[in-house]
Amino acid sequence: MMWVNIMVSRLLRTLFLGVLLTPFVCFWSQDQGIDRIFSLMVPPVAITMVIAILNAPFRSRFPRFALNGADLMVLYAMLATACAMSAEWMDMIPPQVYGFAAYQEQNGHFKTRVLPYVSEWLFFTDPEPLKDFRDGGKTFAVFWAALPMWLPKIAVWTTLLGLLTTAMLCINALLREQWIHQEKLAFPIVQLPLALADDSATAVWRDKLFWICFAITFGVDMLNGISFLYPSVPRINIRFIADMNSWFSSPPWNQTGWTPIGLFPFVSALGVFMPTDLLFSLLFFFFVRKGQQIIAYSIGNEQGVFGGGGLVPSPPYFSEQSWGAFLGLFLSFMWLGRSQWKRVWQAIGNGKNPEGDHGDLSYRFAFYLLIASILGLGAFGMVIGLPFFWVIFYVVLFLIFSVAVTRLRAQLGAPTHEMAFMGPHQMILDFNGSSTIPNSIIARTLTTFHFMNRIHRTHPMPTLLEGMYLADRTRLSQRFMFMALWIAAILGFFLGFIVHVYLGYRWTPVTWISGEVGGVINSVIGQPRPPNLSAIGAVAAGFAVVWILDFVRFRVPGFWLHPAGYALAMNFGIDYYWFGLLIVLIAKVFIQRYYGLKGYGRLRVAAYGLIFGEFAAELIWALFSMLNDRQITYSISFNGKMSWDQ
Repeated sequence: MMWVNIMVSRLLRTLFLGVLLTPFVCFWSQDQGIDRIFSLMVPPVAITMVIAILNAPFRSRFPRFALNGADLMVLYAMLATACAMSAEWMDMIPPQVYGFAAYQEQNGHFKTRVLPYVSEWLFFTDPEPLKDFRDGGKTFAVFWAALPMWLPKIAVWTTLLGLLTTAMLCINALLREQWIHQEKLAFPIVQLPLALADDSATAVWRDKLFWICFAITFGVDMLNGISFLYPSVPRINIRFIADMNSWFSSPPWNQTGWTPIGLFPFVSALGVFMPTDLLFSLLFFFFVRKGQQIIAYSIGNEQGVFGGGGLVPSPPYFSEQSWGAFLGLFLSFMWLGRSQWKRVWQAIGNGKNPEGDHGDLSYRFAFYLLIASILGLGAFGMVIGLPFFWVIFYVVLFLIFSVAVTRLRAQLGAPTHEMAFMGPHQMILDFNGSSTIPNSIIARTLTTFHFMNRIHRTHPMPTLLEGMYLADRTRLSQRFMFMALWIAAILGFFLGFIVHVYLGYRWTPVTWISGEVGGVINSVIGQPRPPNLSAIGAVAAGFAVVWILDFVRFRVPGFWLHPAGYALAMNFGIDYYWFGLLIVLIAKVFIQRYYGLKGYGRLRVAAYGLIFGEFAAELIWALFSMLNDRQITYSISFNGKMSWDQ
């Protein structure tokens, strides 16, 4: 009994510590947005790394008061969830909440095609209360005095996102056994946080090679950071060395878009943890995409940085191909796990998990809570003027996409999953067109659910599943982890929104998102369109590619092309770091061929050192920027504070 009480008190202490650190991770996420555009976000890893260092002396001298491995993983999972919730969705939602009202004079269609339809529960419609916010440059006291005006809308949005996040948690609870224990997916992204929790004699941080690689990347990033502030200091440039597209001056060969050559050490090192066949597939289909751009131009379709259109489809319909691939992957996952789904359905009926209790969340509870969450989202839609079943269909379509993204990250572990402008909006317009949808439905749907249709780099559902995986690896109660993740998600969104509002008063608020959404609404309403048969064909083609690859893969042992690589490579994101992954692929194949598992183990140790070294440097430069009123500093990230080619 005493042991149980001690364990409960430890878990509650860790939960309290996670809640205590959530405001800081939310502030970091909003103030230094480029640090959380990766699958492995910098803020939660860096903070957990600092806590692990501070905790080390207690482990040896005062073990009763120290955090153990499970505690650290709960802390990391909470911080990662809060960071994800206060990241990209926070970039999408608040700018609309204030943007349509605050900038209606600058955007005439805000007055005519947006504001007449949006709900005052969610959006401001009167610009007058937003004058101080719109102007920026205000003190904390001004923000604090105005905060009560924002809290009702923040609370309503938190309710909406809370329902959606609860649905994601429940789906993960239903899928967890199949993906973690039956298929034994690799979960490459969370191998680094797990290394922080390892206190054994073979822990990577006890290895000299780890510290050599740590010192190399840390030293390079510190030198480059000083050089960025003081240009007279020489730097070591490896970020962007050249652009392959500039090597070709005449069409169609110059239509491949931006194809940089460069290295981001921590991103490249993440490739070490990716399965080799998936790594090869990702690179192979990246070049297939570039080839499609050349072909598309050859038949009369101009290509830009990224061809295939954005929210307005155009050849070669990359986003539509991606949608077809994700739908194919979703159905493939469901088919492969059909025996497990039968057991899950039986457990929902009899209330007993086939694997036993062991602190697991009941399948029956997860299923009923999932249904309640989806129905709650439908009811929410009705309150703001949307049809109940329209919202249900929209949300279910997004959740299908989310499951595929979650599975892809758990299996592939790609450094990013950037899928620009993919979402239910795109599929509905492609298959149904817009001419039969009332203007009010278009405006309310696109404003309320735009966050489901953007880039998905910090989609929270994969992070939530990784938290459950960490609980499984550290033999922690899934019920406790479910509660910790849910609390972190709610707090992350709520506090992230407040931080966003504060930064708006302190500096200049973000404006382009409201203009982007307003422009899409104006385009869709002003130019009604029928179903797009070419786009539908591209969806079907993407679906077919996935099933053909699966058909071959299951019949040809060692076949190197994996459909997950196709699904991810057909959209923008890998363009930043493809060259680094190519170097890693060559190194992995060579080392595994000639040095076997022992050589690969040394390569993993080196990768750990490279990644932690860069994250340690980024922690310093991010803190420097935050403490010096957002002074522009060097970053290990792709873009943002620095231009794309710096």
